[in-house]
Amino acid sequence: MIGLDALMVVYSLWVISTQRRLGKTGAVIAGFLALWLAGLHAGLSNHALFPEGVSGFAFLLVIFAAVGVVGGLLLLVAPVRRMLLELDQSRLLLLQGIRVFFGGNFLMMAATGALPLGFGILDGFTHIGAGFFGLIAAFALAAGVEGERRAWFANLFGLADILVVASSLALLLLPELGPHHNMMYAVFLPAPLWLWFHLFSIWKLLRTPSAPLSASETTSVPIKGKLK
Repeated sequence: MIGLDALMVVYSLWVISTQRRLGKTGAVIAGFLALWLAGLHAGLSNHALFPEGVSGFAFLLVIFAAVGVVGGLLLLVAPVRRMLLELDQSRLLLLQGIRVFFGGNFLMMAATGALPLGFGILDGFTHIGAGFFGLIAAFALAAGVEGERRAWFANLFGLADILVVASSLALLLLPELGPHHNMMYAVFLPAPLWLWFHLFSIWKLLRTPSAPLSASETTSVPIKGKLK
C-alpha cells in the first residue's frame, strides 16, 4: 500500500506536468505528500492514530474531516488551486486512472485473507471500474467523442465508489479490520484527493455549456426530391 500511494503521487504529478511545467511547485507538492505518507505510515504502523475501540460513526466523521482538510488545502493554497482549476477535463479524469492498480491490490488482499472476501472483491472491481471509466472519459474528451456524457458517468461512479467504500469500512467492517488496517493507506491519502478531483471535474462540467448540435443532428425531417 505504501508503494501504491507513492505511485499515485508520482502518477498525479506526471499527469499535471503534461499540461503545465511544475517547477518548484511540483517539488514542494511532492515533498508535502511524501511527509504526509511518512506520517501516515508512522501512525498506522505504531497503532497511534486512533483509539483501538473507536466507534464506526466517530471513525466516519474522522474520514469526512480528513476530506475537508484536504479540500481546504487544495482551495486555500493559491498555487495548488490555480493548478487544479487550469487542468482541462481530460487530465482531471486521467488522474483517476491509477485506481485500477488499487483495485487489483484489493482483489489480492481478498484472495490472501487480508480483507473479507466479499468486500475485497466488490471494492476491487469498483475501484478498477472507477479508474477504467476515468481513462475512457479522458480519451473520449481528448478525441471529442461524447466526452461530456462519459465524464459525468465516470465522476458519479467514482464518487459513489469512494463514499460507499469509506462508509462500509467505518460502519460495517471497522470492528473486524480495526482503525489501523492497511486499507487506511488508501482512505487517508489518495481517496480524499480522488474525491476532490471528481468535484473539480463536476464543477467544470456544470460551468461548461453543452456543445451546439451539428447541422446533421438538427435536421429532423429528410428532404426528398431531386436537385436540378
